[in-house]
Amino acid sequence: MFYRLQQFAILLAHLILLYWMIFTLQESGSLTMTLVIIHFVGMALYGAALIRGTAFWANYHYQKKLTTK
Repeated sequence: MFYRLQQFAILLAHLILLYWMIFTLQESGSLTMTLVIIHFVGMALYGAALIRGTAFWANYHYQKKLTTK
């Protein structure tokens, strides 16, 4: 059950990032260049943290499974 909850949390985080990307691309014509750059830098940092966080989480569970056998 916990594993499915983890997968749902990861999916939700990805959907938030996707929504942020779509919002920025739709509104970039009416935003200043500085604000668009700030949005894209934020998305890049959020995406990097998401990749690193999910990899750490998966590795933690993998190592945990190795030690319990």
